[in-house]
Amino acid sequence: MHALLETVDEEGADFQKQIQLFSCDPVLSARLLAVSNLSTISAMPIRQRILTALGPTALRTLVVTTAMQQSGSLLPTPALNLFWRHALRCARLARQLAEMTAYPDPEEAYLCGLLHDLGKLVISVHSATALDEIYTLGRVARTPGEVVELEQRLFGVDHCVLGAEQSETWQLPVWFADAIRFHHLNAGELRGAHPLLRLLHVANALSQDHEPAAGGLTEAGGLLELSPGVLESVRAGIADKVERLAIELGIAATEAEAEPKSIRAPLESTLGEIALIDAVRSELSSADDPLTLCEAVIRCATLLADLTQMDFFHCDSLTGTLRGSPSAQWPDGFTINPEGAANALQRALQQRRICHSLEPAIPPGVIDRQLARQWDCEGIWCLPLYAGERLLGVLVAGASRAQLPRLLNRERLWKRFATAAATALAAQEQREILQRRVQEDHELLERQRLRAAIHEISNPLTIVRNSLYLLSTRLGEPATEELRALREEMERASRILLRLTEADESVEESGFDLNRTIRDLARVLDEALCRPRGLHLHLQLAEGLAPLTRGRDALRQILLNLVRNAAEVLKEGGCITVTTQDGINLHGCRYLEIAVADNGPGLPEALLTQLFQPVATAKGEEHAGLGLSIVKNLVEALDGQVGYRPNPGGGAVFLALLPHTVSLGNAH
Repeated sequence: MHALLETVDEEGADFQKQIQLFSCDPVLSARLLAVSNLSTISAMPIRQRILTALGPTALRTLVVTTAMQQSGSLLPTPALNLFWRHALRCARLARQLAEMTAYPDPEEAYLCGLLHDLGKLVISVHSATALDEIYTLGRVARTPGEVVELEQRLFGVDHCVLGAEQSETWQLPVWFADAIRFHHLNAGELRGAHPLLRLLHVANALSQDHEPAAGGLTEAGGLLELSPGVLESVRAGIADKVERLAIELGIAATEAEAEPKSIRAPLESTLGEIALIDAVRSELSSADDPLTLCEAVIRCATLLADLTQMDFFHCDSLTGTLRGSPSAQWPDGFTINPEGAANALQRALQQRRICHSLEPAIPPGVIDRQLARQWDCEGIWCLPLYAGERLLGVLVAGASRAQLPRLLNRERLWKRFATAAATALAAQEQREILQRRVQEDHELLERQRLRAAIHEISNPLTIVRNSLYLLSTRLGEPATEELRALREEMERASRILLRLTEADESVEESGFDLNRTIRDLARVLDEALCRPRGLHLHLQLAEGLAPLTRGRDALRQILLNLVRNAAEVLKEGGCITVTTQDGINLHGCRYLEIAVADNGPGLPEALLTQLFQPVATAKGEEHAGLGLSIVKNLVEALDGQVGYRPNPGGGAVFLALLPHTVSLGNAH
């Protein structure tokens, strides 16, 4: 339980590992099956069904609530340790036997083996000595069936019935409950029964602490058509594996080992820390802008640390410097270069752990002394915040030598806090990047649309101005002054147009020229994106393309994102080429192709499998990796396809294939 609790707050925790830890605890496994609602018969293995039914949040809730219920009961005893070891042996044997006999779901057999004695725990809830008494009965009974009879005399019920009833309450398949109900029957009574009943009976017989009785292996082997020698080999083969797992889980092998150990204190401590971090997450989730979030991080850390002087030094992803909040002493904020002279912040970043400037063997650096003087304290304490490999910043607090031991003793709590804070900060940055990109896209498209509108209006204005000039020559001097005033008004109208923005068109044209749309937008992109970066934008557009019936705004957005992505990876002097081509045949369908090629560094192999998914980017931390995802959605909305291929000359080529059904006169 404690090992599983340690994983629930880990960033990027291995969900499969969490399920594996569940599989080591019968109570947790039982609750997992119950909340997963796995009553529907399915060919999918139980472990896969669990992964499908439960997400990380539900998993975490289940772990914590179960731990809270268990924290005050069922403390380690010799009998309980025997229970765990027997359950693990039975589960391992059931799975291996299932694999050997081609049972369709070995994981189901494993869980059945893990839960087969769950009824013993139910009995023990009502009596502190019940488990000891049950194991005493097991030692005096001459047959498995006699164990059940003795339990019924002593407790009025037996663990087989209780376990089966609990399984039925969870609406598990009927053979699951029956396997638990009948696992103490004699082998002869189970001939021809469902395979799971026979598997569990044999696994339980082989997992006892004592050697199987004479003829026991032969009877057991007859149920599964396996020889006694094979069963003995299987029994011996799992012994070391179970022993290693038991040691890892802290399950003592003997009474002497069990007596001095107790998991209650660390369990209660872990639960308390999780409750604190839950409150922190709730506080951070309510922040809706970067400034408010930073203030919330500092406020929560201040409360947890019981310190009064604290600041968050945000990491600039472009320069790598750390910048603190403005103060009376430092109006522009305190800026720190991690590559500078040695100090506590630098050690915290390099070692990715809590560091401080009060180490007796390490003299404080200049930065340490400056911050300590600013806060009028003996030293500083530093907590780095990482989201994966990315540094978000460092929490720095003023601390005294008297406060230091308490801070250092709560290292596990601070690791949980650092994960929660870094996750919130990274999510906020992604939202900011997305909002900024949407705004930039909107502004660029507005400039393109306005430029196109001015171009359209300039033609009639030019005609009117020319007509006024010709009219003045024909009418002579009397009309010249009036016509001059009209020409000036026309010029003023032209100047006003340059400052105008108009609302988006509510109705798209019945047909539009793709090449013209690309040329119009390319002028804006060249001016706003390419030339300021020293890049070259070239167009190679096929002539004679049929007009398109829909998707003009979508195509502008597609081209904008692809050209922007290329510009962001190119260095000065790089080249972007936009091409159009008709008559592309793919799987028997004709497409019109729009391609954007660059001569940049190309894409690493690791990104190719998730290329068009959000946040797949090779351009650096300041990029959200959203452009290709947007392109994919827009192209698919036009019933098209997106693609990628390496540029033969180096770099990448991104393709948008549009079906001919979007073209006038080319539908088939």
